[in-house]
Amino acid sequence: MCIIKIFKEGEISSKELDDLWEQNPHGAGIGLIDNCLSLKVPLRTFDKEEFKTVLTRYLQSEDYKTLVFHMRYRSRGSLDSVNINPIFIDDKTVMFHNGTLSNYSNNHYSDSLMFVFNVIHNIDGFDIENKYHIELIEHALLDNPSRLVFLQEGKEHPLIINNKGVGYWHLNKKQWSSK
Repeated sequence: MCIIKIFKEGEISSKELDDLWEQNPHGAGIGLIDNCLSLKVPLRTFDKEEFKTVLTRYLQSEDYKTLVFHMRYRSRGSLDSVNINPIFIDDKTVMFHNGTLSNYSNNHYSDSLMFVFNVIHNIDGFDIENKYHIELIEHALLDNPSRLVFLQEGKEHPLIINNKGVGYWHLNKKQWSSK
């Protein structure tokens, strides 16, 4: 199953990235809210070395409020780049998903992408701080064990939906991991 990591600050070792890639070899992506609160998605790739280089450069630059990366282990959908996270909801919002969404199967698109198509896109004016929008997402997850992380331009902090309590903060609440 995939991995999501959130950084408020800090770094990650090359060995840990290699180990994570070995467990999640089907693509990786980075999204961040920069110091001006702009959303950036600098990379979605199948190339481990490119991913490690870009991630390390951003972590060392400290030009972010929140940086999130995702490494995919394909459980549903094709191995096409369209299924690499982050998934764009619109030009101001992205989502990362770790888990399985059994009600959102498709041969080509991942369950994560189908969830965005069938749930998130139906929330008019989606706002990660809107309690009603969060309730709609939580209800749509049913009993599927999932961790969702949303980044939205203009918002320093991500929305984390951790419906089975598997994710956790560590390193003095500066980093979060989906498992």
